[in-house]
Amino acid sequence: MIFQISEDHKHSEKRKTILAALFLISIVAGAIWTFTTSETLYPKALSAIVALLLARHLPGAYKNIMNHELSYPTANISEPQNKIEISHKGTVISIPLSDIESLRIQSVKGKVKSLLLNTKSFSDLRFEGYEI
Repeated sequence: MIFQISEDHKHSEKRKTILAALFLISIVAGAIWTFTTSETLYPKALSAIVALLLARHLPGAYKNIMNHELSYPTANISEPQNKIEISHKGTVISIPLSDIESLRIQSVKGKVKSLLLNTKSFSDLRFEGYEI
């Protein structure tokens, strides 16, 4: 069985990331506006600190939006070979089925919601938003 991320989940997560980035930009813009319009020292200092602390997260938010499609691994459960392969960006991690304590496929209305893996070495892995 090959599990890949669903398109609905990709779009939903990308929308959440874009909305969070827009919210961050609006707070930084408000802090800059407060800095330029206030006349006393306290609001200027507070708005400068807020703008500097939040503006440092903007490059990371941009990177997350641009690389969003590439950030999801693919899980392949192969019973004949007795292993689970998790591949991401050309790297493949192979876990023998004997190392897995439990594997649960959570579904809602017949659609896969998430995969839960409990292994001896990695403890818990959760793949959310996947489909067969």
